Amino acid sequence: MNRSLLMLLAIAIVPCVARAHHSAARFDLTIRDRMVTGIVKEWKPANPHTKIVLEMTDEKGTRDVEFEGHSLNNYYRGGWREGMIKVGDKITLNAAPTKDGSDGGYALGVIAADGTRF
Repeated sequence: MNRSLLMLLAIAIVPCVARAHHSAARFDLTIRDRMVTGIVKEWKPANPHTKIVLEMTDEKGTRDVEFEGHSLNNYYRGGWREGMIKVGDKITLNAAPTKDGSDGGYALGVIAADGTRF
């Protein structure tokens, strides 16, 4: 395969893969007022997305539910600082649900144990 063809393939494929990785297509971002509360099992602020795992109890029982969230940069600009969220804290997420109704969602905002919002 010649170099020009390889470059053309890279230009065509790489952006598609990057968009797919960062896609929020599995979340219903039109629902912006769903609040969920749970005990923090895992809080990993990172770029490009934060991972939040809450132990939640509802009509389905008690289980760990994973949420995706904004980037570390976005949370920081919103007021989050290191140490504000700890494993064992009870927090509330404003979380867009998944489109297929499965557990989890996309954390649009956080209310920390002390009431701080970001």
